[in-house]
Amino acid sequence: MGPAALEPRPGRDRLVDAVRAASLAVVVLGHWLMASVSVLADGRMVPANALTELTALRPATWVLQVMPLFFMAGGFANLTVWRRTVATGRSHGAFVRSRLTRLWRPALIFVPVVPVTGVIAYVAGQPASDAARLAVLLVQPLWFLAVYTGIIVVAPILLRWHAVAPRTVLATLAIGALLVDLTRLTGGPPVVAAANLALVWVFAHQLGVWYGDGRLATVPRRRLWAVLAAALLALVLLTGPGPYPVSMVGLPGQLSNMSPPTVCLLVLGVGQGAAILLARPFLLRMLGRPAPWAAVRRFGSVAMTVYLWHLLVLVVAFGALLAMGEPPPEPGSATWWLTRPLWLLALTAGLAAVVGLVARFGRRSPGPSR
Repeated sequence: MGPAALEPRPGRDRLVDAVRAASLAVVVLGHWLMASVSVLADGRMVPANALTELTALRPATWVLQVMPLFFMAGGFANLTVWRRTVATGRSHGAFVRSRLTRLWRPALIFVPVVPVTGVIAYVAGQPASDAARLAVLLVQPLWFLAVYTGIIVVAPILLRWHAVAPRTVLATLAIGALLVDLTRLTGGPPVVAAANLALVWVFAHQLGVWYGDGRLATVPRRRLWAVLAAALLALVLLTGPGPYPVSMVGLPGQLSNMSPPTVCLLVLGVGQGAAILLARPFLLRMLGRPAPWAAVRRFGSVAMTVYLWHLLVLVVAFGALLAMGEPPPEPGSATWWLTRPLWLLALTAGLAAVVGLVARFGRRSPGPSR
């Protein structure tokens, strides 16, 4: 890859590309670290979450829960593409088609594999209900594609609104998310909570739009520090004396900050955005070097494929352990900690092989997946 190939295309931002790639990588590593499996006396496999036992690690999700950053990167990208769409005289529909094609193309190969995996689990001796739950687990990453699809459809409307009243957009979304949570916490209809799937993630998307139009690049550093400190204080209050759990990922037996998202994730996104802007000068200097930028470009080109397939690789790895008569170590045990580096290395190697196969199949396949 020559120097010219490493230069970002006009309208791109190296920091945004790095944040997008890094956020998906953190999601994958977080899932690999948290996931575990218990084997019942009748041989059934029951999924478990390491954070259920390792309560001291739950505050780490304030760093590891990076989906707000990914939606921010999406806001920047949508603004950039929309400007290009308008400049070339194309329509709202053309914008939506181009963005959705890019978003869903990696899923065309993945989705048909899910029912096949469920059938294999059933043939291997798992009850039909467990095989079905496995298939549901594998399609869980598609929640992001579904939510982001909705955002893409309405993005031109949001961008026009932002151009007229940017502060009003953020305030409306934040107040709406707060009202939804108040309804949820006071015993309102559970379906109301689903509205935050739009309100919270669109809020993060609009923060990316603010960065894309240059509004955030000029914010003084002392103000960014104040915003970061305020966000941290708000999270402490919301999850301490407040009604929300500390974990920013859903855990059994407690209110979930993630499904659907609460105002905690909205506040977390504000804090993470401030932190990234504070680190921006250093990160841009680092990304100006050939090796780090080449790594971002390389991973960014396969990031969505990595995101879609990482749970299948995890399931296969657990299946291989159990087939060899080696149940996974108890989360938090000395064996668990000592084997994490090797576990992550093995999963990375397996996922790299899968990504290579998917890329080769995609190149050979005609039509939209090409």
